[in-house]
Amino acid sequence: MSAFILDKLLEIQEKNSYPLHMPGHKRNMDFMPYDFRSMDITETGEVDNLHDPKDIIALSQNAMAELLGADESFYLVNGGSSGNIAAVLGCCDPGDNVLVASNCHKSVYNALVLSGVNPIYISPQMTEESLCGGISIRDMFRAFDEYDIKAMIITSPTYEGFTCDVKTIADIVHKHNAILIVDECHGAHFVFSDKFPHTALSDGADIVINSWHKTLPCLNQAAVLSIKAERTDKSRIKEAVSMLNTTSPSYPILASIDYARHILTTDRNLFTSYLETITEARHELAHCKVLKLVNDSIKGENDIFDIDISKFTIMVRAEMTGKELARILLEKHNIQIEMAGPHHIVALTSVADDPRGIKRFVRAITEIDKKLERKFIEKLPLTAPPVSKPKMIPRDIYYAEKEIIPLENAAGRIPASIIMPYPPGIPLIALGETVTKEHIEKIKLLQSLDINIIGIDNNEISVVKNK
Repeated sequence: MSAFILDKLLEIQEKNSYPLHMPGHKRNMDFMPYDFRSMDITETGEVDNLHDPKDIIALSQNAMAELLGADESFYLVNGGSSGNIAAVLGCCDPGDNVLVASNCHKSVYNALVLSGVNPIYISPQMTEESLCGGISIRDMFRAFDEYDIKAMIITSPTYEGFTCDVKTIADIVHKHNAILIVDECHGAHFVFSDKFPHTALSDGADIVINSWHKTLPCLNQAAVLSIKAERTDKSRIKEAVSMLNTTSPSYPILASIDYARHILTTDRNLFTSYLETITEARHELAHCKVLKLVNDSIKGENDIFDIDISKFTIMVRAEMTGKELARILLEKHNIQIEMAGPHHIVALTSVADDPRGIKRFVRAITEIDKKLERKFIEKLPLTAPPVSKPKMIPRDIYYAEKEIIPLENAAGRIPASIIMPYPPGIPLIALGETVTKEHIEKIKLLQSLDINIIGIDNNEISVVKNK
């Protein structure tokens, strides 16, 4: 009998591929200098209580709120997912209309189920190369004119590092007496340099979730939920956070958040040298002809307000998929990237990266690029209605009786879960919407491009059983 998980981790450790993926500590012992195994303890009287902090955790959370410009910050040891759910539970009641960007993380859809709210979906704009852009202000006005909306939830930045015009969105949301929740999980590092996009809190968001483990030197699951108090109920948010955080919190995770905050605010030169490294890398990658780095030129298109330069999003304009490029990077160059899609890859950097590792990536991409011929990339069929109201609310779907049927027979039925090509992770059929013949044709086309469709298994789909 094998120790299956440990054996695989030891194998990966032995391979020692360079990690251009999360978590943001990048296994760099300069940023994680302590053996956290010896610190894996429980709530003794000496270490404070995450669910009722009055001592060291309270002091650390207060310092975090000051850094982020929040009225209060709460530490999360179950990742940003728990923060997304807590945000919805903390400010919405069952039956409230909530405007939800359809490219939100799965955890937001889980929040819709748990809260019993009525989602109104708003689709992000799509780029010519099938990446998810920003939210249209025009579509927002349409949604607020048609529905009485309690809160709005958006993802900014996206996986590829694109931000929305959060300031304008916040202004519109607040003029309609609603609350803006921003899943900024991929933007925890924004606060440390003006070379990155503005933080959502500084642009007027009411509740912001940051996954510190994604882009900063912290252990996996380390995240922070922050609020502005003017429109939020602090006590209710605190209660929701407590509900979602385990009662056996990991002190190593808490310590990694606190230590990262401490070292990154104490030595700002760390980000200065890191920014020099990624700026030089982006300059070199810009010379590639086929493996094309997404750069500032995309700003202003498809409602993309700004881009995160720490993300290396590279379009694969060749007779090669992003998955094939990722495989070459791993097998020939021993570099593991964050994500690969049909037409692009995402390499995630952080302040903990070794400059030599990033230079190795640049050399690999440059070398591969020279051997490729350029090809036009066809846009994927990922269109969706700008604003839509589902036939069933997610909570009712969760409790409904279900059955599994062939995909071919699914037209007119309501799926039991999100139907989502991944990547890019944008629902083709959002939770509660009805399958159409056009949806089925799109799913088949995407499958032919070797895109995994979450919610489809062996060309079968789970749907709500007709009464």
